[in-house]
Amino acid sequence: MRRVLILAFTLAGVAALSGCPAKPKNGECKSSADCAAQEGFGKICVQGRCQECGADSDCREGFVCRTNKCVPKPQCQADADCPSGQRCENEKCVAARAAAEEGVGAAGAVPAGCQDAGAFTIHFGFDQSTLTSDSQSMLQKLADCLKKAPPKTVLIQGNCDERGTTQYNIALGARRAEAAKKYLGDLGVGAKLDTVSYGKEKPICNEATEDCWGRNRRDDFQVTR
Repeated sequence: MRRVLILAFTLAGVAALSGCPAKPKNGECKSSADCAAQEGFGKICVQGRCQECGADSDCREGFVCRTNKCVPKPQCQADADCPSGQRCENEKCVAARAAAEEGVGAAGAVPAGCQDAGAFTIHFGFDQSTLTSDSQSMLQKLADCLKKAPPKTVLIQGNCDERGTTQYNIALGARRAEAAKKYLGDLGVGAKLDTVSYGKEKPICNEATEDCWGRNRRDDFQVTR
Protein backbone atom coordinates (compact mmCIF):
# COMPACT_ATOMS: atom_id res chain seq x y z
CA MET A 1 0.00 0.00 0.00
CA ARG A 2 2.81 2.33 0.94
CA ARG A 3 4.46 1.65 -2.41
CA VAL A 4 1.26 2.57 -4.26
CA LEU A 5 0.95 5.87 -2.35
CA ILE A 6 4.57 6.79 -3.06
CA LEU A 7 4.07 6.09 -6.76
CA ALA A 8 0.88 8.20 -6.83
CA PHE A 9 2.57 11.21 -5.17
CA THR A 10 5.53 10.89 -7.52
CA LEU A 11 3.30 10.93 -10.59
CA ALA A 12 1.34 13.90 -9.21
CA GLY A 13 4.55 15.87 -8.67
CA VAL A 14 5.75 15.17 -12.19
CA ALA A 15 2.38 16.27 -13.61
CA ALA A 16 2.51 19.49 -11.62
CA LEU A 17 5.99 20.30 -12.88
CA SER A 18 5.28 19.46 -16.49
CA GLY A 19 1.63 20.52 -16.64
CA CYS A 20 0.00 22.65 -19.34
CA PRO A 21 1.17 26.28 -19.38
CA ALA A 22 -1.24 28.84 -17.95
CA LYS A 23 -3.58 30.48 -20.43
CA PRO A 24 -2.60 34.04 -21.42
CA LYS A 25 -4.44 36.70 -19.45
CA ASN A 26 -4.66 40.46 -18.96
CA GLY A 27 -4.38 41.14 -22.69
CA GLU A 28 -1.28 39.00 -23.22
CA CYS A 29 -1.12 36.65 -26.20
CA LYS A 30 0.96 34.42 -28.42
CA SER A 31 -1.55 34.46 -31.27
CA SER A 32 -4.85 36.13 -32.10
CA ALA A 33 -6.61 32.96 -30.94
CA ASP A 34 -5.51 33.83 -27.38
CA CYS A 35 -7.24 37.21 -27.70
CA ALA A 36 -10.55 35.77 -28.90
CA ALA A 37 -11.27 34.28 -25.47
CA GLN A 38 -10.45 37.44 -23.51
CA GLU A 39 -13.06 40.08 -22.79
CA GLY A 40 -12.26 43.77 -22.74
CA PHE A 41 -9.22 43.54 -25.02
CA GLY A 42 -8.66 43.73 -28.76
CA LYS A 43 -8.90 40.58 -30.84
CA ILE A 44 -5.62 40.92 -32.78
CA CYS A 45 -2.31 39.78 -31.25
CA VAL A 46 0.39 42.41 -31.86
CA GLN A 47 3.82 41.91 -30.23
CA GLY A 48 2.39 39.86 -27.39
CA ARG A 49 -0.56 42.14 -26.59
CA CYS A 50 -4.21 41.97 -27.69
CA GLN A 51 -4.91 45.08 -29.79
CA GLU A 52 -7.81 46.39 -31.88
CA CYS A 53 -5.71 46.13 -35.04
CA GLY A 54 -2.24 45.59 -36.38
CA ALA A 55 -2.86 46.60 -40.00
CA ASP A 56 -5.48 48.47 -42.04
CA SER A 57 -6.95 45.13 -43.15
CA ASP A 58 -8.01 44.43 -39.55
CA CYS A 59 -10.41 47.41 -39.63
CA ARG A 60 -13.82 47.66 -41.28
CA GLU A 61 -14.32 49.55 -44.52
CA GLY A 62 -13.75 53.29 -44.22
CA PHE A 63 -11.30 52.95 -41.31
CA VAL A 64 -7.51 52.54 -41.03
CA CYS A 65 -5.21 51.31 -38.26
CA ARG A 66 -3.31 53.99 -36.33
CA THR A 67 -1.35 53.10 -33.16
CA ASN A 68 -3.30 49.82 -32.99
CA LYS A 69 -6.69 51.59 -33.07
CA CYS A 70 -9.18 51.68 -35.97
CA VAL A 71 -9.86 55.32 -36.87
CA PRO A 72 -11.80 56.93 -39.76
CA LYS A 73 -9.83 56.86 -42.99
CA PRO A 74 -8.42 60.33 -43.77
CA GLN A 75 -9.83 62.13 -46.78
CA CYS A 76 -6.41 62.83 -48.23
CA GLN A 77 -2.66 62.62 -47.85
CA ALA A 78 -1.74 65.20 -50.51
CA ASP A 79 -3.43 67.97 -52.52
CA ALA A 80 -3.68 65.62 -55.50
CA ASP A 81 -6.12 63.47 -53.53
CA CYS A 82 -8.64 66.33 -53.36
CA PRO A 83 -11.14 67.60 -55.97
CA SER A 84 -10.29 70.60 -58.11
CA GLY A 85 -10.33 73.82 -56.11
CA GLN A 86 -9.49 72.10 -52.82
CA ARG A 87 -6.29 71.24 -51.01
CA CYS A 88 -5.29 68.77 -48.31
CA GLU A 89 -4.99 70.18 -44.80
CA ASN A 90 -4.72 67.95 -41.69
CA GLU A 91 -5.83 64.99 -43.81
CA LYS A 92 -9.01 66.79 -44.88
CA CYS A 93 -9.92 68.37 -48.22
CA VAL A 94 -10.66 72.06 -47.71
CA ALA A 95 -11.34 74.96 -50.05
CA ALA A 96 -8.16 76.38 -51.54
CA ARG A 97 -7.28 79.46 -49.53
CA ALA A 98 -6.58 81.57 -52.58
CA ALA A 99 -10.05 81.07 -54.03
CA ALA A 100 -11.73 81.56 -50.69
CA GLU A 101 -9.85 84.77 -49.95
CA GLU A 102 -10.20 86.31 -53.39
CA GLY A 103 -13.96 85.78 -53.61
CA VAL A 104 -13.76 85.89 -57.39
CA GLY A 105 -17.08 86.72 -59.00
CA ALA A 106 -16.79 84.24 -61.84
CA ALA A 107 -19.74 82.12 -62.87
CA GLY A 108 -20.41 79.38 -60.35
CA ALA A 109 -18.42 81.11 -57.58
CA VAL A 110 -19.42 80.08 -54.08
CA PRO A 111 -20.89 82.94 -52.01
CA ALA A 112 -18.79 83.88 -48.98
CA GLY A 113 -21.37 82.62 -46.51
CA CYS A 114 -21.48 79.22 -48.19
CA GLN A 115 -17.79 78.35 -48.44
CA ASP A 116 -17.35 76.66 -45.05
CA ALA A 117 -19.42 73.47 -44.89
CA GLY A 118 -18.44 73.14 -41.23
CA ALA A 119 -20.66 76.12 -40.45
CA PHE A 120 -23.77 74.02 -41.19
CA THR A 121 -23.20 71.23 -38.66
CA ILE A 122 -26.46 70.18 -36.97
CA HIS A 123 -26.96 68.50 -33.58
CA PHE A 124 -29.34 65.95 -32.08
CA GLY A 125 -30.86 65.09 -28.73
CA PHE A 126 -29.66 62.10 -26.72
CA ASP A 127 -30.50 58.84 -28.49
CA GLN A 128 -32.46 60.81 -31.12
CA SER A 129 -32.33 61.06 -34.91
CA THR A 130 -35.25 63.49 -35.20
CA LEU A 131 -34.36 66.94 -36.55
CA THR A 132 -34.88 69.80 -34.12
CA SER A 133 -36.27 73.15 -35.25
CA ASP A 134 -32.75 74.61 -35.05
CA SER A 135 -31.43 71.79 -37.24
CA GLN A 136 -34.19 72.36 -39.78
CA SER A 137 -33.33 76.06 -39.94
CA MET A 138 -29.65 75.24 -40.46
CA LEU A 139 -30.49 72.76 -43.20
CA GLN A 140 -32.61 75.40 -44.92
CA LYS A 141 -29.57 77.70 -45.01
CA LEU A 142 -27.41 74.88 -46.34
CA ALA A 143 -30.02 74.08 -49.01
CA ASP A 144 -30.07 77.72 -50.12
CA CYS A 145 -26.28 77.66 -50.51
CA LEU A 146 -26.33 74.38 -52.44
CA LYS A 147 -28.85 75.87 -54.86
CA LYS A 148 -26.79 79.04 -55.37
CA ALA A 149 -23.60 77.08 -56.04
CA PRO A 150 -24.56 73.49 -56.95
CA PRO A 151 -21.95 70.92 -55.85
CA LYS A 152 -21.03 67.59 -57.39
CA THR A 153 -21.77 65.71 -54.18
CA VAL A 154 -22.62 66.30 -50.55
CA LEU A 155 -21.45 63.73 -47.99
CA ILE A 156 -23.53 63.73 -44.80
CA GLN A 157 -21.58 62.28 -41.87
CA GLY A 158 -23.59 60.97 -38.91
CA ASN A 159 -21.91 61.01 -35.47
CA CYS A 160 -22.80 60.03 -31.89
CA ASP A 161 -21.49 60.55 -28.37
CA GLU A 162 -19.41 57.90 -26.62
CA ARG A 163 -22.25 56.16 -24.77
CA GLY A 164 -23.61 52.87 -26.11
CA THR A 165 -21.99 50.07 -28.09
CA THR A 166 -20.11 50.58 -31.34
CA GLN A 167 -22.75 48.73 -33.34
CA TYR A 168 -25.63 50.70 -31.84
CA ASN A 169 -23.97 54.05 -32.51
CA ILE A 170 -23.12 53.13 -36.11
CA ALA A 171 -26.84 52.47 -36.67
CA LEU A 172 -27.87 55.66 -34.85
CA GLY A 173 -25.37 57.76 -36.82
CA ALA A 174 -26.76 56.30 -40.05
CA ARG A 175 -30.31 57.32 -39.07
CA ARG A 176 -29.13 60.85 -38.29
CA ALA A 177 -27.40 61.17 -41.66
CA GLU A 178 -30.46 59.82 -43.49
CA ALA A 179 -32.73 62.29 -41.68
CA ALA A 180 -30.67 65.22 -43.00
CA LYS A 181 -30.50 63.68 -46.48
CA LYS A 182 -34.28 63.36 -46.68
CA TYR A 183 -34.84 66.91 -45.42
CA LEU A 184 -32.41 68.40 -47.96
CA GLY A 185 -34.09 66.39 -50.71
CA ASP A 186 -37.50 67.66 -49.62
CA LEU A 187 -36.12 71.21 -49.81
CA GLY A 188 -35.29 70.65 -53.48
CA VAL A 189 -31.53 70.07 -53.31
CA GLY A 190 -30.69 68.30 -56.56
CA ALA A 191 -27.07 67.43 -55.80
CA LYS A 192 -26.01 63.83 -55.17
CA LEU A 193 -26.43 63.25 -51.43
CA ASP A 194 -24.35 60.47 -49.86
CA THR A 195 -24.33 59.37 -46.23
CA VAL A 196 -21.84 57.69 -43.91
CA SER A 197 -21.99 56.86 -40.20
CA TYR A 198 -18.92 57.15 -37.98
CA GLY A 199 -20.85 56.23 -34.84
CA LYS A 200 -18.81 57.28 -31.82
CA GLU A 201 -15.45 56.90 -33.59
CA LYS A 202 -14.99 60.55 -34.60
CA PRO A 203 -15.58 62.78 -31.54
CA ILE A 204 -14.68 66.46 -31.56
CA CYS A 205 -14.20 66.43 -27.77
CA ASN A 206 -13.62 63.69 -25.18
CA GLU A 207 -14.92 65.04 -21.87
CA ALA A 208 -17.62 63.03 -20.08
CA THR A 209 -19.95 66.04 -19.81
CA GLU A 210 -23.38 66.87 -21.22
CA ASP A 211 -21.90 69.77 -23.19
CA CYS A 212 -19.29 67.55 -24.88
CA TRP A 213 -21.77 64.75 -25.54
CA GLY A 214 -24.14 67.27 -27.12
CA ARG A 215 -21.38 68.55 -29.44
CA ASN A 216 -20.56 65.00 -30.57
CA ARG A 217 -24.19 64.15 -31.42
CA ARG A 218 -24.11 65.74 -34.86
CA ASP A 219 -24.21 65.61 -38.65
CA ASP A 220 -21.22 67.09 -40.49
CA PHE A 221 -21.30 67.99 -44.20
CA GLN A 222 -18.56 67.61 -46.79
CA VAL A 223 -19.34 69.48 -50.01
CA THR A 224 -17.43 68.61 -53.19
CA ARG A 225 -17.56 71.04 -56.14
